[in-house]
Amino acid sequence: MKSYFILLMCVMFLIQYFVNAAWLVYILAIFATVAFIGSITLARTVPRIFSILMFIAGIVLTQLKGQGMDAVAQGITSNIPLLTLLVLVPLLSIPFKMGGFFDSILLYLQKLRNSPRKMFAGITIVLFFLGPILNLGSIRIVHELIKDLRLNTTFLSKAYLVGFSTTILWSPYYAAVGIVLLYLDVSIGNYMTYGFGLAVLFLIVGNLMLGWWARKQQWDTEATNPSEITAVHRKRIRILPLIILMLMVITIVAEFTTHWSMLVLVSLLALLFPIAWSLFSKQWGLLKRHLIDYRDKAVPIMNNEIIMYISAGFFGQSLKGSSFGQGISLFMNDLSQLSFLLFAVFIVVLMVSITFVGIHQVVVVSVIATQMDPVLLGTTKEILAMLLMLAWSTSSILSPVNPINLLVSTLLKKSSIEVGLRDNGWYLLVVCAIGIAILTYFH
Repeated sequence: MKSYFILLMCVMFLIQYFVNAAWLVYILAIFATVAFIGSITLARTVPRIFSILMFIAGIVLTQLKGQGMDAVAQGITSNIPLLTLLVLVPLLSIPFKMGGFFDSILLYLQKLRNSPRKMFAGITIVLFFLGPILNLGSIRIVHELIKDLRLNTTFLSKAYLVGFSTTILWSPYYAAVGIVLLYLDVSIGNYMTYGFGLAVLFLIVGNLMLGWWARKQQWDTEATNPSEITAVHRKRIRILPLIILMLMVITIVAEFTTHWSMLVLVSLLALLFPIAWSLFSKQWGLLKRHLIDYRDKAVPIMNNEIIMYISAGFFGQSLKGSSFGQGISLFMNDLSQLSFLLFAVFIVVLMVSITFVGIHQVVVVSVIATQMDPVLLGTTKEILAMLLMLAWSTSSILSPVNPINLLVSTLLKKSSIEVGLRDNGWYLLVVCAIGIAILTYFH
């Protein structure tokens, strides 16, 4: 029942976006409030506490500014576009499951078993392309595919987080990119010039650093006998990046021609892509089974995300025009005018520090981005968006309580500190230095 309620809320947002009726905003706010209350008891302790505090603070600040129910409804629903994206994007993975693409990926990875550098490149590239579609599910799927190969856990920790962290930088299907572009009003076409280029650069850096690290390691080169790669599998591997590229192009072109929100376009694509695939493949029975699985397993587990996104959006909107919000804006403007390099380092360190104690990045971005004016900061919206994404990606790996770090540490049976700081600390230090230097130069 909860899954249907969440999905109905997402559909209602899409309708409201096109109808643009004021009364629908109130109904959407009621749905969001009910979803928030219903998810509170099922969420983890830290997100629950911070979400309740932010939600209450949002109400108080809105009332202190003398604003009415209109402002409350707008604040509560401000991050609903991101929740819609988060809920619907997993539907994009269904056609890939139906088409057997994951089986073909497994065979190719098995072929690379005895070459650490090629295996690392294979895993990171797979995550680079599948991460946008499957989100965290891409790590879980890749691990399920290769867990029987008994690879070194430090090797896998590096591969998983190097590969997935690049996804965070560029993918329009990832909620992190969505929230930054939403608040800064940046076109995905303009952002991709920076995001994709920096992501590819970091992917190369990660693979080069692994080559240096792997020379000191002892590797088990026990022969394996993977199944033969048939013409069907080779065809799937050739088609896979083309399909993903096609989805990206459709999103960018549609945004350019319609001027609709990128979040709306991606959400619509997530609904239409499985249907279009089934029309051509005639696999309606298989589609139904995957949809039931999505309803029962994917949607109900988003309690932490629901409460954090709704409360952080409300809190961020309530800060606009408040003395606290103006203080944040003034401080960041002064820091940027003093030194953009210092400003960039501050944003990265702030994001890492706050997420390290369990606060989700969406809180920081919702608060900071709503108070930022790129013109007053002396930079462009694209550079600012890229800086926030660099900080988001870095903190996702380092934070011992971040879902990405927790997933990898759980799969590999290692501590979160080992996975984040010990296994990937040097990589993060290098790419942060490179990223900040590049952004400062273009700034």
